[in-house]
Amino acid sequence: MYLVKIEARESDIDGKGVFALENIRQGTVVWKFDPTHDETLSKGEFEAASEATKEELRHVAYLSKSTGRLIYPPKDDPARYTNHSKENNLSVLLDDSISEEPIFVANRDILVGEELTNDYTEFDDLAQTLEEDWLK
Repeated sequence: MYLVKIEARESDIDGKGVFALENIRQGTVVWKFDPTHDETLSKGEFEAASEATKEELRHVAYLSKSTGRLIYPPKDDPARYTNHSKENNLSVLLDDSISEEPIFVANRDILVGEELTNDYTEFDDLAQTLEEDWLK
């Protein structure tokens, strides 16, 4: 769940993206898994899902390194539109004392209007196995 003010809108990267509605200082925790908000599925539940659901989850979920579960935001959450970039302005922090899931931290100052991006390969076990050009 995003902990800063954001909005989803058209992105030059891919479809929609997530954009800062406030200045974000380097080191600020920007997103953190919230079990009362974010959703999870086991691999078995994913396999039993409809093809339409699987296709949707392939675009919005990540495969957790710590739990082996798919983690994804609910349908009304703009976090669904967070795009990948190798020039990401959010970096992953792993700290089990805060959360068993990765925490996204601003790796530099981010200005109002900038798109928030992360490098999927830092935290998504599935992305690490893909050889897609857009991940490079």
